Amino acid sequence: MPIRSSWNPQAPFSELLGTVRQRVLDAYEHQEYTLGTLVRALAYPRAADRVPLAEIQFNLERVAEGLHLPGLDVTVEPNPKAFVNFDLFFNAIESGDGLRVDCDFNTALFDAASIERWLEAYARLLDAVAADQAASVAALTAFAGEQPVRERSAVDGPANDYRRGATVHDLVAAQARRRPGARAVVYGDESLSYAELERRANRLANHLLTRTGGAGKLVGIALDRSAGMLVALLAVLKAGCAYVPLDPKHPSARLAHILNDAGVAALILDGEGAPTFVPDGVAVVDLTRDSAAIAAARDAAPAARDAGSLAYVIYTSGSTGLPKGVEIEHRAVVNLLEAMARRPGLAADDVFLALTTIAFDIAALELYLPLVTGACVVIARSDEAADGNALLRLLQTSGATSLQATPATWRLLLEAGFRAAPGLRMLCGGEALRPDLAARLLAGEGELWNMYGPTETTIWSSCARIESAAEITAGMPIANTQVYVLDERDRLTARGEAGQLHIAGDGLARGYHGQPALTAEKFVPNPFGPGRLYRTGDSARITTTGQIEILGRIDHQVKLRGFRIELGEIETALAQTGALAACAVALREDVADQPRLTAYYVEKPGAPVATADLYAALALRLPAYMLPTAWVRLDALPLTPNGKLDRSALPAPGLPAPQAGREAAAPLTATERALARICEEVLRLDRVCAGDDLFALGADSIQLFQITARANRDGMRIAAKQLFAHRTIGALARHLDLAAAP
Repeated sequence: MPIRSSWNPQAPFSELLGTVRQRVLDAYEHQEYTLGTLVRALAYPRAADRVPLAEIQFNLERVAEGLHLPGLDVTVEPNPKAFVNFDLFFNAIESGDGLRVDCDFNTALFDAASIERWLEAYARLLDAVAADQAASVAALTAFAGEQPVRERSAVDGPANDYRRGATVHDLVAAQARRRPGARAVVYGDESLSYAELERRANRLANHLLTRTGGAGKLVGIALDRSAGMLVALLAVLKAGCAYVPLDPKHPSARLAHILNDAGVAALILDGEGAPTFVPDGVAVVDLTRDSAAIAAARDAAPAARDAGSLAYVIYTSGSTGLPKGVEIEHRAVVNLLEAMARRPGLAADDVFLALTTIAFDIAALELYLPLVTGACVVIARSDEAADGNALLRLLQTSGATSLQATPATWRLLLEAGFRAAPGLRMLCGGEALRPDLAARLLAGEGELWNMYGPTETTIWSSCARIESAAEITAGMPIANTQVYVLDERDRLTARGEAGQLHIAGDGLARGYHGQPALTAEKFVPNPFGPGRLYRTGDSARITTTGQIEILGRIDHQVKLRGFRIELGEIETALAQTGALAACAVALREDVADQPRLTAYYVEKPGAPVATADLYAALALRLPAYMLPTAWVRLDALPLTPNGKLDRSALPAPGLPAPQAGREAAAPLTATERALARICEEVLRLDRVCAGDDLFALGADSIQLFQITARANRDGMRIAAKQLFAHRTIGALARHLDLAAAP
């Protein structure tokens, strides 16, 4: 008999006991109505691997008088069964001697240690109830759930010493003194030694000081990937300032908001003049225009800064509809770099291939870790980072020994035929590492590392060497980092139990730029030690062996191709178009390994709207990775009984909606037909028209590479960058036909 029960945690246990007793008695009136009959009558959705309505069964059995059983026995003994109906089955057997509890459990979901711990907690709960039925449910369960310290969900990383008083650029300068002639950075045909990198950064730093009015300011950097970009980053730090990294490809409105919100004193760019998004009063440092003045500046490094000063302020997606700036100090970055130099490890004879935009915080590890260890960093061009074949060639020709990438980029490399060479360190982070991807990466001869960490705790907070695709965790905390898993009352959970992951230690950010209330909400006093805790919003658990397992989010934040996205920011941008009555956004993965941001919208009465217009309006405000690629028009958004959005009831998206300017007729030319066929296969669509925008159809980086690879196999010479320049089938076909014309 399935019985639904709810209670007030602050009510006395006796009240709960009476409520449940009445519900059981009411249920007995229907005891001849079988569970199978009930399920059929409810038309309840069925799954082959789940029992409908309930996965847990509790049974009370009374034995005949005179039969003696031992007292409550919580010893877990293996007794494999071929089949049971429930994931958990508790059978409490009552006799004259007391209670015995048997438990059958699904070993794919639970381990024996957890079951034994739960039974021990149940025994304590029964003792507490027998002693005081007037105690509240919350008090009784808190007492029963108390665990020995060794079994609580708190894990410390190693307490390693590091250069606490040093800044990032101090460590780079130390390597320049130690290895002046060694290669520091390579970009295409350009190569800089440590001495040359140091000299150029010092000159730009001294020039910056004349433009910003002194140290302690924020400086925006809007540069494409290059050796000059790395020089600019170091120069800002050397000038005693903190940088605000910007992706020049992001919409002007977004860049303008970041510059205004940060209150930057200067903006570094190259050959662009003064873009319209630059606020009044911001000094523009153009590396091309100001090259003579920069070359004439002093070679000596400016005065040193304190390790507690800011290194950078990086903007991430914000749930309020606007991006928020995270303030990271030098000491936090230095701790991370020295921890990473030990594990996974990097030495002076290594080569690190860097391919991430500086607007994504993991780029700091790629650029600085090689420089503080005396190694060489090879910077990939933007088009190389988006093209699996080009990236694979660079990986092979550069002699790279370390590469950090998101799962999407690793899949891109695998599509190009990547197989890890001996000694290659593969760092995978930004989103969940799935078993199928881990298995493919482990098929080579390199080392695979799973990395985890939010921006607010300085890039990575834990890591794990993955040796089997069947055992993937986030590993153990890095040096000088502590993690705690807390329940909804901010108590430590027992090992194996889920809760919200909290992080403490030397990697914590100073807070959110200009947002003290949000900082106080997310960074809270640490009741377990000195300093503060950061509430990650991640659901997690600590295994019995002390490994961190990330289970998902407790809010509506998502990860897509490594980027952190607050769905509320997209929903706010949609609402601000003024064209909709209601809207919602979800990350759907109805096709394996093809996550899609899906927008659901309700039109205003009598005011239909084209999805292409909505897409275009969002493109003026949001970066490309935040644009929905599937659109679903609804008559109304599904709501829960209390009137909130029921995200679980949002339907799966169908085919992408028609786009503005779409040609109704099928592709006409032979090239158009060939390209349309390839796109239909890769994107799994019934029809692709000549006027369809591939990005609006939902094509991601892997699918774009698959399209180019198949087109090249069919004799069409296409590079991935051409898909960005010619976004529709018709435009791309015309470009190819013109290029092939005599």
